[in-house]
Amino acid sequence: MKWFLGVFTTLLVSFAHADQVTDFGPYQLHYNTFESTFLTPQIANQYGLIRSKGRGLLNVAVTTQDPGALPQSQRAIVSAKVTNLLGQIVSLEFMTIEEGDSIYYLAPFTKTDDEILKFTVQAKLSADNQPMTVTFQRHVYVD
Repeated sequence: MKWFLGVFTTLLVSFAHADQVTDFGPYQLHYNTFESTFLTPQIANQYGLIRSKGRGLLNVAVTTQDPGALPQSQRAIVSAKVTNLLGQIVSLEFMTIEEGDSIYYLAPFTKTDDEILKFTVQAKLSADNQPMTVTFQRHVYVD
């Protein structure tokens, strides 16, 4: 239960500071990045994630929300690519995290100091659906 609270708190804090949301009809695509060092060593170990100043995490979730109700997590097929200013493209590998009714997807990425990264995220509810696609940039640092 402690690990659940640790992950939930970390993600809640990261969502509060840098959450981006794009609406696609009845669905919302949530996405943000955060430092891998925000995770406790125990949480990182549990999920096989590396805590390092040179690594970040991309967090993605798909939800629906009826008026006056809490958001409902949706399963999705998630993919993403990150591109640096030199045009180098890296496909990210996501892991699915399911905790209670929450479903979200995490993908680690590497970064260097004072770098601008462009992310392209796609999420589909099934293989036959059109992807929900967002593109965003982050200016990342290594402290």
